[in-house]
Amino acid sequence: MTADTSIWAAKTYFVFVCLWKKHPTMNTFTRMVSVFVAVLMPLAAVATHNRGGEIHIEQIGPLTVRATIITWTRTLSVSADRDTLTICWGDGTCEQVGRANGGGKGVALSNEVKYNIYIATHTYAGPARYRISMTDPNRNAGIVNVNPPQSENVPFHIETIYTFLDPQFGGNNTTPYLLQSPIDNACVGRPFRHNPNAYDPDLDSLSYRLSVPKQAIGVNVPNYSYPNEIAPGPNNILQLNERTGDILWASPQQAGEYNLTILIISWRNGVPIDTTTRDMQIFVSNCQNSPPFVQAPDELCVVAGQIIQFPVVGTDPDPGNFLLLTASGGPMVQPYSPATFSAPSGFTPPPVTGNFRWQTTCEHISNFPYTMVFKAVDSLNPSTPPLAFLKTVNIRVVGPPPLDVKAEAQAGEIEVTWAKPYVCENAAENYFLGFSVWRREGSNPFVPDSCSPGLAGRGYTRLVFVTRQEKGGRYHFKDSQVERGRTYCYRIVALFARRSAGGYPYNIVESLPSQEACAQLPRDLPLLVRASVEQTAAQQGQIEVCWTKPVAEDLDTLANPGPYRYVLLRGSDLSGGPMAPVPGAVFTAINFWQANDTCFLDNGLNTVTQPYHYQVAFYTRGEFNTPFGRTDEGSSIFLNIKSSDKVNILTWQEDVPWTNFRYTVFRRSNITGQFDSIATTTSPAYTDRGLDNNTEYCYYVRGEGTYSIPGVREPLFNHSQINCGVPIDTVPPCTPKLTVTNLCNSGTSTPPDPPYENHLQWTNPALSCPDAGDVVRYYLWYKPFEGEPLTLLTTIENANTTSWTHVLEGSLAGCYAISAEDSLGNKSPLSTPLCTDNCPAYELPNAFSPNGDGFNDVFRPFPGWRFIERIEMQIFNRWGNLIFETNNPAIEWKGRNLAGNEVPEGTYFYLCKVYERRVEGITLRPEVLTGYIELNRGGR
Repeated sequence: MTADTSIWAAKTYFVFVCLWKKHPTMNTFTRMVSVFVAVLMPLAAVATHNRGGEIHIEQIGPLTVRATIITWTRTLSVSADRDTLTICWGDGTCEQVGRANGGGKGVALSNEVKYNIYIATHTYAGPARYRISMTDPNRNAGIVNVNPPQSENVPFHIETIYTFLDPQFGGNNTTPYLLQSPIDNACVGRPFRHNPNAYDPDLDSLSYRLSVPKQAIGVNVPNYSYPNEIAPGPNNILQLNERTGDILWASPQQAGEYNLTILIISWRNGVPIDTTTRDMQIFVSNCQNSPPFVQAPDELCVVAGQIIQFPVVGTDPDPGNFLLLTASGGPMVQPYSPATFSAPSGFTPPPVTGNFRWQTTCEHISNFPYTMVFKAVDSLNPSTPPLAFLKTVNIRVVGPPPLDVKAEAQAGEIEVTWAKPYVCENAAENYFLGFSVWRREGSNPFVPDSCSPGLAGRGYTRLVFVTRQEKGGRYHFKDSQVERGRTYCYRIVALFARRSAGGYPYNIVESLPSQEACAQLPRDLPLLVRASVEQTAAQQGQIEVCWTKPVAEDLDTLANPGPYRYVLLRGSDLSGGPMAPVPGAVFTAINFWQANDTCFLDNGLNTVTQPYHYQVAFYTRGEFNTPFGRTDEGSSIFLNIKSSDKVNILTWQEDVPWTNFRYTVFRRSNITGQFDSIATTTSPAYTDRGLDNNTEYCYYVRGEGTYSIPGVREPLFNHSQINCGVPIDTVPPCTPKLTVTNLCNSGTSTPPDPPYENHLQWTNPALSCPDAGDVVRYYLWYKPFEGEPLTLLTTIENANTTSWTHVLEGSLAGCYAISAEDSLGNKSPLSTPLCTDNCPAYELPNAFSPNGDGFNDVFRPFPGWRFIERIEMQIFNRWGNLIFETNNPAIEWKGRNLAGNEVPEGTYFYLCKVYERRVEGITLRPEVLTGYIELNRGGR
């Protein structure tokens, strides 16, 4: 045993005696544990080695997983090197896991980093969600943002929340692989970029978010600051793209080692199933070196079967630097046709060019992009920290469209066929699922976009989810749910999916849609072609309604002779409800050639506040009691206007059997009184901006549509009613952006005595927000603790004042929010409460001399202690007897016992629990202060 260890053992015995005296009813086990923890405390203090890591889980059986613990540690911490770790499986069991790489010794990397892998398997009793974790003392020393300056006393904890899915229906589950090392370098004042480069073999979707590192399950590390909170300011910003995982820290302001925790969340069918915790470390140095740069495309969308090939160029702004260009990502770890990246090996003078090549296949089709990360690392000499630049390229591989789609109208049905074989129908692992058939009335001749598979938002309805029916050597579908006279258009989408043990699909992927194929059923009924507002009035409004006659061949006029009759029916609103004949709108013809296309002007309507819909009943053979059939219903266009600050927001609706593909917006000139076209749009909405408040503007909308039927005129023009709007300022200013600085985050080395000050600063919305209006005042809100309601702190009546100092007597902790108000009384939303915490300081000396000489006569904390609510201080003599206790943070012990008598010179032991004022309330500091006091009455 070393001398230091002997001293610690003696101290441990002393603590044991004190605890025994204080709590004589403790059982033997508790006392032994107390001694064991006390003995380990100094040993843990030198176990300073963990830098980062994560746990990966792979399902290898119905209830069996393989867990891989990956850690990056400090190479020089030889005494703390772990050949085994303890994994806890989340079901109440834990086990020791031996190191698997480097012959059981790990692999030493550069920059004092060692890479370690520990692998274990475990079988669970049943399917559930499990928290699989590993906790190890301790983190490495010198981490700037973890419990400074004693990060080495903080345990290192990583975990993965894993879910077993129903194997029959939900499929297997493996957590994502993180292909990028979590150890990286940065320079003060230079932007830092990183991406964990996650790849999920199950093709689950992934999202990312930042979190606080943990020291145990559910326990955050103490005194953690996000990297941008160290020397905060406008040039210190930390951003995470929650969709791609890209991290940007622009820019570090203080050298040191920083830890950052990223949560990678796996989603299946819109439900989060796994969460992988990655703890990473960033080395920030004071260096003049600038990071390199990588040039490559941002994103690509390709059809499976195509070859992706592009150059990747690495450059460096610093002369004399060498570059190493590498690549990693999901495409390079594919089991089928993996991608390749060729680049010079080792460090070479820039520019360095590499070539990425990927022959995509049907097995690569996915709902989500694959991530490729190209990394350039520079090197000047061993004393210069190597800097890296990471370029993320997202690659989406989509399924090819089915080909040669045909639609043929038959008696009361439409037969749809398409080419067989489909190019991806023999994909490995039974990945091809089948086809879905989609239909719409009328054509939508859009050109498919390789980045937008499927038919969402295109106006098509899915008729069948999955089919693989064949007929005559082609894939086949028969649509019998059709109505005569209509034109139906079809597209086919191929489907891909993983399969569960029971054969059920999951993570379904849609291909690009096929080209459109249309068919028209016999047109033996009239067609509505117009329902256009001609006069806007509350009582004398007019709508013109027009329709075309049937096709003689389709009607079969020999079987359906005259006389013929058209009866126009009308209903209120856009659709639905009862319909009644329109007075005067009955048209009769003896012969078919006389039953021509017809228009009728419907009068006496309220076209100001409501639309109308119409239908034509068609009679043959002179049988005027029962119609041969009715047209589809069609409505007028109804325009709505919502006014706001300098804008009128126009929206309109219609329910028509044709397809309106374009709208033109007309506005009346306040000078000439004439309507002029001001915009064309394909969506039923338009915002007219830049208007004068309190001025009336009037509009109508013209729709242009088509049936896509040969012989029917097009375009079909229909007008809405005239509607007017008056812009008025109802828009509040945007919410100011608030920041709070104080002695805890300003880097003040010698804090002032109370009162303390929180310095609040915020942006002026009139200067920082687009389309900003005026601002006349600000409202500042405050609450001293989280969880309490905000109360109004003060009102700032000067819009140009964007700072204010809150003076507090005993605490800086609290949460602030701000809102702005304009001259019309519109108030912005309240900002999200921004909380600032105290930075408690409380340290105790190890000696004092109560001899009455006026110097160091009283035992009290070192000067500068702050934000301490109370303490529980106990002082024991060498026999473990309690001689003094207090709750006063100032202590003020004068060397007397509980009876008021002076105690002899010597060594005394103390235990001190410290209760700190924090933003979450009064909290007990995790560490109990312990130590020795030398009482010497003879000297200072």
